[in-house]
Amino acid sequence: MDTPEELHGFVCEVARRAGELQLSRYEDPGEVKQKAPKDFVTEVDLLCERLMVDAITERYPDDAILSEEQGGSVSETGRTWLLDPVDGTANFMKANPMFCACVSVVEGGKVTHAAVAAPRLGDLYHARLGGGAYRETGGVRTPLRVSDTEKLEYGIVGADLSLYGGKPQDPGVEEVLFGAWQLRALGSAGIRGAWIAAGYLDVSIGTRNTAWDYAPTVLLVSEAGGRATDLSGEPWSLSSRGLIATNAALHQEVLAVLNRA
Repeated sequence: MDTPEELHGFVCEVARRAGELQLSRYEDPGEVKQKAPKDFVTEVDLLCERLMVDAITERYPDDAILSEEQGGSVSETGRTWLLDPVDGTANFMKANPMFCACVSVVEGGKVTHAAVAAPRLGDLYHARLGGGAYRETGGVRTPLRVSDTEKLEYGIVGADLSLYGGKPQDPGVEEVLFGAWQLRALGSAGIRGAWIAAGYLDVSIGTRNTAWDYAPTVLLVSEAGGRATDLSGEPWSLSSRGLIATNAALHQEVLAVLNRA
């Protein structure tokens, strides 16, 4: 039985190894398929997923795995691994450096371990429940801490918005975006969440239900002193329809703006 520290080290190793594979195929995504309109998967997505799943299955054969491409299940009583083999596939396809590998562990409904490897940026972000959040760059580990921005009008908000078909955004989301100082659309939920934890952004909005994207944000931000909830302010769960992550100081203001529209 591994200790929590050993398990956490393995979580980081799996994310790092997937990131190394991504980096080895930078500018060479291989075959690209369209799963749905404007939703792509590359050969590297599948290779990274196989690497992750094989490593986890070999070491923890009784654990459940839920991954973006192959699906899977969530354990009701045991441990579940959430995997996003290439978060930011659209960026990776174009050799844009904003892509990463996301690995999270959920136990008893709580995210207990998370790692986000952004290989082209040279960063590994990771957190353990009750153990803090960190960035590792060039062998140096630095504790993460959210920003101290106190008003939305001075906030930098991260959100990924689709303009496909000219569909309007959620009115509440629009209110938050127009009420903020600046917007960042990174194309990677994992990096966006890590940057909230690092203090590079103040607010992150996610309106879909992609647990493998959001779980790392929940733990990284919380362990860095921030706050993460669903869109109504309730605790985030695997079934939540979205995610709001902030530096904590802005959370109530963002929720009020989001839900009054």
